[in-house]
Amino acid sequence: MSPSPARIKPPPTQLASLMNPTPDPPDEDDHMIIPEIYESEPGFLTQTQNSNQSDILTIILQKIENLEKREANLTLPTAMTTLITRLNDRIDELAKKQSKMDKIINDLLTKIDSGNKQRQMASNHVSTSPPENPPPTTTTPLSFAAVTASTQNRNEPNLPKKPPPIICQNQPQETNKFKKFHIIIRTKFGAPKPFKKTSPQEACNKINKALMDVNANVDNTPIQIKAFTRYPLGDIKLYTKKRIEARWLLENRASWTHRADPLFVTSPPTFPIIIHSCPTYMDVDDEICRNSLLQQNDIKKEEVNQIRWLGHPKEEEKSHGSIIIYFTNRPLAHQILQGGLIFDGNFMRAMTYTPGPPQCFKCLKTGHQAFQCKEEPTCTKCGGTHKPQDCKDLGYTPSIRRCVRCVNQDKANNQSVDLYDKKYRHSALSQKCPIGQKEIQNLTPTPRINGE
Repeated sequence: MSPSPARIKPPPTQLASLMNPTPDPPDEDDHMIIPEIYESEPGFLTQTQNSNQSDILTIILQKIENLEKREANLTLPTAMTTLITRLNDRIDELAKKQSKMDKIINDLLTKIDSGNKQRQMASNHVSTSPPENPPPTTTTPLSFAAVTASTQNRNEPNLPKKPPPIICQNQPQETNKFKKFHIIIRTKFGAPKPFKKTSPQEACNKINKALMDVNANVDNTPIQIKAFTRYPLGDIKLYTKKRIEARWLLENRASWTHRADPLFVTSPPTFPIIIHSCPTYMDVDDEICRNSLLQQNDIKKEEVNQIRWLGHPKEEEKSHGSIIIYFTNRPLAHQILQGGLIFDGNFMRAMTYTPGPPQCFKCLKTGHQAFQCKEEPTCTKCGGTHKPQDCKDLGYTPSIRRCVRCVNQDKANNQSVDLYDKKYRHSALSQKCPIGQKEIQNLTPTPRINGE
């Protein structure tokens, strides 16, 4: 532990006696008393009562000058010399800091003065003349909230309001003339690829000619494509000048695609809706039953593309099930979602149909489609590694439904297999397949609880 700093008390009488053993006549500065100075830290000196550092230095310098006049060979103590040096350095530092602070304060005062002048000029432009016929004032008791609001507004400065921006009404809106809009028309997997040996320019000419044949126009302006791209899988990408033209091409693709190329056949866009609580005696494959459903709900035949059952409720001996109707009219589909359908006095509510994860028709696994599959095919009849159309199993009976995935799994685990067991009585593409349910659970992310 370092020793405590030394305390220096140089009274004038004791200092004079040490430096000059013989008494000297009283000096004119002997009535001045040097205040007590404590050396606490290097480069730092504490200040006494009603004195600052500059006064201390002045007093000490005056005493030293008087001593030097009396004694030419006077040698000051080391502590006194160090003390004077530190005081001088400290005062120089304070003087520099004070000059910087003075400059900052002057800049702030200049800015405040300019701001006050601007506010004063702005307030002079505001008209404060009272109206010619002021309405009679009536004194009403103020609530606490009103008094508080008025007090807050009184303390706020009266600043001028910012004028609204000036907008030129006749200024034309700038658009990027090079920007293009595009659509992608998907082709069915396994179908012949259109425009296979056609250059982009020839494809554009054929499509534009087909659009002219069907009189495709928007706002009395013929629709023409600007560029053409064909992907390796056969999908077609078309570029147009306007967004509304691209939308028209996509929504009416079934009317012009086959005219541009006989292989470019597309179906109209459909909007599927699931209908619940449908009686299972309704045969959706029977044209008479389908027409009866449409007539009872005032739906045109051309507004429906397809009707099918969701699952196999008849084979499961259920009294009611769900059907999926694919409409070609979007507004009609929205109306049915809100109102539902009626069949033979039964009310059937409608909901938006959200298809589940894709299932491969090649390997029968869930999570990808057939055109993305890289595994060996699985026969839905016998479970072999070949396509169903190439199956030569003579024991296959279409009336007996069995899941070949569950059968193959039990065979791989060396378990006894009874093809007439109830656990196999479902399709390999059914949602009731336990193997498919596990695959769906693995694809679905686990929900997070409490932000984990």
